[in-house]
Amino acid sequence: MPVVATTSTDAGRVRDVRVDARPVPRRGGSTRRTGVYLLLIVPAVVLIGALVVYPIVRSILTSFQAADTGRYVGLENYRRFFTDPNSASIVAHTFVRGIGGVVPSYLLGMFAALSLHQRIRGRTALRVLALVPFVISAPVGLNMWRLLLDPATGVPAALGWNLGDPLADPKTVWVVLLLINTWASFQFYTIVLLAGLARIPDELYEVAATDGATRWQRFRFVTLPGLGAVSVLACTVHFMGSFQEFNLIYILTGGGPAGVTRTLATYSYEQAFSNYDTGYATALTTISMLIMLLFLAVAYVVGRVLLAAARAARPADRMTLLARTTYQRRQRRDAADRAAGRMPRRSHLRDSLVLPYIGAVVVVLIALAPILFMVSRSLDGTPGGLETVSIIPRQWTLSNYGTVLSSPDLWSKDNLLTPPLAFNFLNSILVTAATTLLVLLVSMVAGYALSRWQSAWTRLLLVVLLVVQLVPAIVLVFPLYDFFAQIGLLGTLTGLVLALSATFLPLSTLLFKVFFDGIPREIEESAAIDGAGTLRILFQIVRPLAGPVIGSVAAFTLINCWNEYLFGATLISDGAKRTFPPALQQYMSSYAFSSYASPGMQAVFLLIPIFAAIVLLSLTQRHLAAAYQGGAVKG
Repeated sequence: MPVVATTSTDAGRVRDVRVDARPVPRRGGSTRRTGVYLLLIVPAVVLIGALVVYPIVRSILTSFQAADTGRYVGLENYRRFFTDPNSASIVAHTFVRGIGGVVPSYLLGMFAALSLHQRIRGRTALRVLALVPFVISAPVGLNMWRLLLDPATGVPAALGWNLGDPLADPKTVWVVLLLINTWASFQFYTIVLLAGLARIPDELYEVAATDGATRWQRFRFVTLPGLGAVSVLACTVHFMGSFQEFNLIYILTGGGPAGVTRTLATYSYEQAFSNYDTGYATALTTISMLIMLLFLAVAYVVGRVLLAAARAARPADRMTLLARTTYQRRQRRDAADRAAGRMPRRSHLRDSLVLPYIGAVVVVLIALAPILFMVSRSLDGTPGGLETVSIIPRQWTLSNYGTVLSSPDLWSKDNLLTPPLAFNFLNSILVTAATTLLVLLVSMVAGYALSRWQSAWTRLLLVVLLVVQLVPAIVLVFPLYDFFAQIGLLGTLTGLVLALSATFLPLSTLLFKVFFDGIPREIEESAAIDGAGTLRILFQIVRPLAGPVIGSVAAFTLINCWNEYLFGATLISDGAKRTFPPALQQYMSSYAFSSYASPGMQAVFLLIPIFAAIVLLSLTQRHLAAAYQGGAVKG
């Protein structure tokens, strides 16, 4: 603590000087902390460098090589694509998938967010129910839709409609695919937009209502401007994922019928693992990334020009100006009330909650209707074959569950027709738990080091963490396959855990870094003065304060790892070692599944992982609820 010392000046006067009696940190302590920070960052750097950055560089280099000899061929693989007569249609299909995946999902997500944002009774339960499709893995959700649309036993047949197979009709396949995608992805926008709505001050709505604004006018002049930035960000992120998305088309159509749904992602996978032409496949993934980035750059420039033109052509709306000035006046009034020790005065805008209730119920029905049909189907004892299954079970029974769960094939590793789904389920639990723990530990220590160690190297690493998030998994999977084959990790759960951890680490590390930036450093400085080391400060002082971000990162990793399909299907071919999503997809695509399993049994196979996903959602809903309030957003 400071002490007072008496000194004399040249003029003979005496003055008091305060001297800090605390020991001055020595340079060696700073060097020691830097060394500790470096050690904390090393695991993340090694994983991301070896399993993300290296595959990206390797993918680009491979695109300049011949597949059979590995010799350098320059731009031959790129020239081959642009001279292919089918290249234009493949790029067009990719844009249909990218833009068509964004627009309807955003509109339904906006409708859901507006309905679920209102203070209606049971709002939390309704939000969780609306989120259920978001935690269902792609093979499960997409095969559920395949059964629902089956021309012989699906919903159209149950209603007496003879529509044929819409997934095999070139005229209807894209409409059906985009509708299914909307069902599976609108929750992303619901989460993001609910977080944005929570940040719009209620006073703006109150002022607009006082000025005579209708509900539509408040939405147009208050809500839309308030959600502008978050909407653009969400649509950009979703477009990047949709443009290079793989699961939807590969599982439901495989690029058919007659190549109508073939995109750059599915075409590159076909070239790599059907034609064994990795040079051409990596060229396709590189072309896809360049086209996507070019489109986003052009869209950004055009959007800025159109926005500037719109602002210049139309003066500011009177309602917006009045809302801003009145809001500022109320802010000053509230500050004065707080200074005087009074509670700020609040008026409450009261709208009818009938429309929000109706909207919330509609959203929940959209989310749960396909699952409820599967439940009905699983309880139906109607035999298979050409007889349709009614929406309401004709013969109520639990026999389908008993037949499936008691089947010895679930545990048999010797059956060539049926994968051991029980072991696959356990593999998923093991991989998910191991990946989540590894991501939490590595990203937490790396995020803390990046937050506390300021240097050119940490700034460079932050840039790398941001850039690698733009790279889709399809770009990484081909080089990882070859790399794991060289080091002996191909076909192992260890390799899968490391690959998944590396893909989740960039975002998780950034989340921890941002959170630690907001923690006051005075607590750590006091502990350091008392002799606490960096690791002790991190794990005993900082970690207990990081509960919210730990929960968000854990929920993000758990759900995404549990539902992961592409890496699990590509890096592991042994049916007994695969995780549940690719193993289930392998079984449901086989002749044995369609021939020997009745429609009710098929529904049971899908409902088992759906029930597991709902349990996972119930365990993580508290942290996912933080996303609704702006605490975190899932990927």
